[in-house]
Amino acid sequence: MNLTGIGVLGMAREVQVPLLAALLLGGCAAKLRRTIRTRSIAREMGPTALFPVRLRRPVAIVVCISELALGVGLLVTAGQFGAGAPALAVRSLTVVLFCTAVGALHVLRTRRPAAGCGCFGDLSDTPVNWRTLTRTALFCGAAVATLGAPALHKPAPAAAAMVVLGVLVVEVSVLVALSPEFAEVMIRLGYDEPCEVRRLPVARSLTALRASSQWRQYHRYLIAKEPTDVWREGCWRFAVFPGMLTGRQVEVVFAVYLKPRRPQVRVGLYDSSAASRTLPAIPRQRQAELLPTPDPKILRFSRRL
Repeated sequence: MNLTGIGVLGMAREVQVPLLAALLLGGCAAKLRRTIRTRSIAREMGPTALFPVRLRRPVAIVVCISELALGVGLLVTAGQFGAGAPALAVRSLTVVLFCTAVGALHVLRTRRPAAGCGCFGDLSDTPVNWRTLTRTALFCGAAVATLGAPALHKPAPAAAAMVVLGVLVVEVSVLVALSPEFAEVMIRLGYDEPCEVRRLPVARSLTALRASSQWRQYHRYLIAKEPTDVWREGCWRFAVFPGMLTGRQVEVVFAVYLKPRRPQVRVGLYDSSAASRTLPAIPRQRQAELLPTPDPKILRFSRRL
């Protein structure tokens, strides 16, 4: 078997099919996990932010279903079963998906430079840059290379198997170098930088806040969906929301610990309508019914407003 030139190129083309399938299924799984955690399929999912609000949810659903269907389709048609016209159809649609992704990420980088690509759920919060665009363009090229590629088969000689393994190692190394998500994966696997210097996007802290039990307990008293002020104090990020309690205007101050996963959330009240800066007088029997005792630490910070 010729292991140089055309032979190596042919094996490299065959490797792209399972690699692309794994990436599509991994991206779909990451988006699904984020959807379950944030309870919103369209929240912070990259290019969906380019669409009107009413279209973001259906577009996000279409993207997730497309990734799942094409990932499964690539695996099913990789071997002898499904080869021919079915394999060509699935691979052609994969090319269309990645080419569309390249254009969408380019527009996203131009119009919303602070937005992440959302390719792999909450791992892809880093703003779109040349690395993200290059990686997606390489995916597009790999999808084009699968067109007309033969069905997968087990490499007969040991030398052929080593070539396939070498191609995989090189490709995965290039993808790791072009993937900002790799650093986030390393952090989650064990490395944890000091919280005082930890950098987490404000959007991520607000997402964690809205998924917390404290938010579910207090959100009915809020009169605005977005915070009026957000600031950071050491390891905590504070967000202030206007609210109404017993007919008086108050400020609900949430504190979210700067932690990538399941951060601690604290909450307190600040009476912004009274000159005395005290909490509304609530009968003792209604305090337990309406709101728990505010956290003194939050009240201390909220008096800075």
